[in-house]
Amino acid sequence: MVCLAACGPPAADETIQLSRAEDVETGQVGIEYIAHAAFRIRSPDGRQVVIDPYADRVWLGYDFPDSVAADAILITHPHYDHDAGDRIGRPFPWGPQIPVFRDPGTYAVGDITIHAIRGKHADPYGKEFGQINTLFVLEVAGLRIAHLGDNGPLTETNLRELGRVDILLMSADAQYHILSAADTESNLAVLKPRVLIPMHYQLPDLEASPDDPSDLGPIDPWLEGRSNVQRLDSHIKVFSKATLPQKDIIVVFRHSPNVIKP
Repeated sequence: MVCLAACGPPAADETIQLSRAEDVETGQVGIEYIAHAAFRIRSPDGRQVVIDPYADRVWLGYDFPDSVAADAILITHPHYDHDAGDRIGRPFPWGPQIPVFRDPGTYAVGDITIHAIRGKHADPYGKEFGQINTLFVLEVAGLRIAHLGDNGPLTETNLRELGRVDILLMSADAQYHILSAADTESNLAVLKPRVLIPMHYQLPDLEASPDDPSDLGPIDPWLEGRSNVQRLDSHIKVFSKATLPQKDIIVVFRHSPNVIKP
């Protein structure tokens, strides 16, 4: 296991932090939705892990916010909308002092334990890099938070290694671009997350055209007919094991206000 317990967060005046009202306390986890499939997880010790940062204006029409603080970066696969454009030669937004985890293994970032699991990118995409996709489970404050990236159908091995999932970050859009309707329902049935957070859907207010990118659909039609949908007025929510809902819910975040249309 790689341990980064000694890492400290960057200086506050150089970063975009969680708002003071949303600072996390003992037993809590802050989840911040940036946009697309990019999230930042903040632990009670103040550690910050960014998952799947996207490249500015490649396929997606909007930019990634400047100066997003992170103690570690997780990248599920080398597509420009998940690896900050690293594979296509874009400058990586974080310096070499910030570790980047892409491969299967177990890592520690302060009070966050990260389990990285080998998966497979959904067909027919990603064949140019062997359809690699790493599933991430973050254990923090008694919660298990899973980010599936662009994974296709989960295998029995995937399910065994994922284990219990309290909060699931999963691709969902009206065109079922990554996961088919059947695979979507299968994931929910077998993982049984208490909280589902959809990701990887159109954000029309950030795009030059409401139909961009054309391969993605919006989230609203995907949500139709689903119960227990909670729409937030914020891009940040604090969760804790003690306050997990008794009944499964879908939580739809606003994207970060720091993401703006060019």
